[in-house]
Amino acid sequence: MRIIILLFASIVFSFSAIAQQAPGWELGIQLEHGRDWYNREYYDWGELPNGYIESFPSHYSRGVGFYVERVVNSRLSALAQISYQQKKMYVDMYDETSRTHGGWITKEMHHRGAFDAGIRWYVNPKSKIRLFVDGKVGANMFIAAVQREARLGNIVINNAFGYDRVIPVASGSIGAKWQRLSVSVEYRQDLAAVKRARTGTGITGKGVFGKVAFALFRARK
Repeated sequence: MRIIILLFASIVFSFSAIAQQAPGWELGIQLEHGRDWYNREYYDWGELPNGYIESFPSHYSRGVGFYVERVVNSRLSALAQISYQQKKMYVDMYDETSRTHGGWITKEMHHRGAFDAGIRWYVNPKSKIRLFVDGKVGANMFIAAVQREARLGNIVINNAFGYDRVIPVASGSIGAKWQRLSVSVEYRQDLAAVKRARTGTGITGKGVFGKVAFALFRARK
């Protein structure tokens, strides 16, 4: 957690220095809240035994991050984002150990980091309230999971339950911007499955998120 905060702080200072020098830059902070849905595939398993889970959601996902927007022209800009996310999960769904073991876990929170970049297009650039759509690609990285066990307390899991740690992601957003404030709705989709070789399984996810962003620094053309 401290590493993430220090990383965010260094990015803020670096990009704020850039924003003071380069025209057409904007650096801001953003918050997001939404939900994920996951699908697990069992490769070469044939018919699944009773009780094996193929689809499961998160309780919620929330995040905070920073964005940089570089103006290309009145309608078009380049966009880059870095964020930290917390995802409250149904217990033991990702690991899928026995239901008896899962019964002892009362809470599970996943911690992730993400980076993406893409293009934003403003539909009505001369209006006070500018409507926009954007598309981005990037990567989502599993940092750690914290499970609260009834007798042992919090247990930290750093190995992503044996699955791949990093996954490529694509997203698309629609929203509106007024002065320094913008609000949007984003759809996010994994481009590949995270796989666990020892069980022959893979998980893909998708999610919908509401986002609020505020520009901290601006450098106009």
